[in-house]
Amino acid sequence: MDEKKIEKLYELMERAKKEHDVEAVAALRWAIFKLENYPEI
Repeated sequence: MDEKKIEKLYELMERAKKEHDVEAVAALRWAIFKLENYPEI
């Protein structure tokens, strides 16, 4: 996955943090972790 898409996920996670949406933050954090550590999946 290219860096721009991962950056967008980080932006969405920051927005979710500001809105206190803990479920969205957790889901985005997990997705980012998986993409950064297992890019072939």
